[in-house]
Amino acid sequence: MAQSPAASSTTHPPSTNRFKGIHVAMISIGGIIGAGLFVGTSATIAAAGPAVLLSYLAAGLVVWLVMRLLGGLAITARGQGSFITHIATHIGPRTAFITGWSYAFLWAVTAGAQAVAGGMIIGRLAHIAPLWGALVLVAIAWSINRLSLRHYGQAETGLSIFKLLFLGGFIALGLGWLALSGHPFAIAFQNITAHGGVFPKGGWAVIGAVPMIIQTFTGCEIAIIAATDSDRPLRAIARTMRRLPLQVLFFYAGSVLVIIALLPWSDVHVGQSPFLSVLEYLKVPLARYAAIAVTLVAVLSCLNSAVYVVSRTLKELASLRLAPQKLTLETARHVPLWSLRLTTLLELLVIASAISSPETLYPVLLGSSGGLILFIYFIIAIAYWLWGRQSQTATAMPVARGLILLIPILGAILLILPAAREDALLSLAVILVLICASFIGGTRTPTNKS
Repeated sequence: MAQSPAASSTTHPPSTNRFKGIHVAMISIGGIIGAGLFVGTSATIAAAGPAVLLSYLAAGLVVWLVMRLLGGLAITARGQGSFITHIATHIGPRTAFITGWSYAFLWAVTAGAQAVAGGMIIGRLAHIAPLWGALVLVAIAWSINRLSLRHYGQAETGLSIFKLLFLGGFIALGLGWLALSGHPFAIAFQNITAHGGVFPKGGWAVIGAVPMIIQTFTGCEIAIIAATDSDRPLRAIARTMRRLPLQVLFFYAGSVLVIIALLPWSDVHVGQSPFLSVLEYLKVPLARYAAIAVTLVAVLSCLNSAVYVVSRTLKELASLRLAPQKLTLETARHVPLWSLRLTTLLELLVIASAISSPETLYPVLLGSSGGLILFIYFIIAIAYWLWGRQSQTATAMPVARGLILLIPILGAILLILPAAREDALLSLAVILVLICASFIGGTRTPTNKS
């Protein structure tokens, strides 16, 4: 039974009902590692070949640098507010409106897409319509997000640890098989070099894969949002800023290394899970069932994190007077109930588009959300640069200036690549719509924020 919302947007949950540091990291990992890793890596490997490892390293570096900027802004604000509040403070409310709603849109589409992907898996297993499977996942995510912060964090931590254990086991199994094969280096060298070489698609393909991989790393910044709900926000921010991008890179790049070392890259087909291909190659018992199980857990975990981040983003926008004030209202468990309801409605609209218009509207929604993270990272870099010009404590000004120059180049690459051009243009269209909305709806200077 729903608890009565209270106007508690200015109160904070007690320390016994706040996230621990591990919860902050696991909620971020939950958003990063979804169905896209277990299936989507096939697209990046097919796009660049074995040299895609260099693309992952480059993308990981960019995300790590962005996290440095986010950490600097958050620590200066003493852990109060996410990057949306920092953007409102250092650039202005209109830019915060555009960035915050872009971020909410990105994750709302992600949540709906995860539910659709999971619904299709459940539909095949249970012989029911995929819609019912998607609705089951939405209901589970709704229920988990209605829990208290501490219990929600524990639930998401369990889901994320399951994914990490699988990935760690996958990497260990692949490397162990190679080590026991008698000719580990010969096998890996043969698979990596004998099918067109290390750069079968050329150097430009490696560069072109970088912005696509950055999009798959989307979620590291969730740590800054979740840290505001933690018992020790500054400590949580400092830890995740240093460790999280490297941990994510290890599991992504480590998994890709095992895949390309055991399978010729030309045998990896877009849309098919290379993890399942490797497990079947190694003759792992019940490989298909293991792959299905971990993919379902990944879907639910990513959906769960996405619902959390959208609801908290909407609440923060409302607290900045950039969204309806009703979205700040919380239950006695400090759950922003109206923000959660709106988030679930947005999920359902995405699912409805997949059911009613799978060839037109749904692909447009997916495509339009893809490039938004580059725009958001660009605005974060500008916010840090503007703050750093007036602060003696900004230690990453060269990083901010570098990202302000680099991110537009990555965006231009998406516009140049034929496979990514349409999605990049759709993302620009979303930004343009939000710019117009910021003038039509009006924005006001936020209060009580620092």
